[in-house]
Amino acid sequence: MDFQQGIRQHPVIAAVRNEEELNRLKGTKPKVCFLLFGEINTLARTVERVRRTGKQVYLHVDLAQGFGNDRAALKYIKREIAPDGVLTTRTHLVRFAREEGLFVIQRLFIPDTMSVETGKQLLKQSRADAVEVMPGVVPAWVYDELKRKREIPIVAGGLLRRAADVKNAIENGASAVSVSSVELWDMDTPGR
Repeated sequence: MDFQQGIRQHPVIAAVRNEEELNRLKGTKPKVCFLLFGEINTLARTVERVRRTGKQVYLHVDLAQGFGNDRAALKYIKREIAPDGVLTTRTHLVRFAREEGLFVIQRLFIPDTMSVETGKQLLKQSRADAVEVMPGVVPAWVYDELKRKREIPIVAGGLLRRAADVKNAIENGASAVSVSSVELWDMDTPGR
């Protein structure tokens, strides 16, 4: 199963920030997990724990401790940690990850109209496989603009605290949502 198949089966992605949330992952509906914590000495075991729950795991390399912001870190992550892919806000890491054969999701912060234009240019330059828009509560036209630039999965993330927020993000055009609220992981979404 690849990323797109996973989010089609269940468009709510479990965003796991700590051990407590990791312990609650087993038996939940998400097929995809964004791992938002960890450190170099234990990440391989943590990734394996996620895999044993039957989920794909994508590591947020900016939040993982002990790695540099360079190609060597991505080579190590691919070889030793072996996630299904990575997330990053850094355009140069997106390019390096693609060159190393990693599936990569670029996180874009969209606080205003100008950042939508900047985000479109970053996506064009980086060639990310998917994008996570933050905060996830952006209006529908933002998703439309990003889809016009590149036809890739768009994940809504950040500030999605209620079921209505998740529903609105999907209805506004997000392919999936990433949420850290365990209570939202198993929710049904529009059209599913």
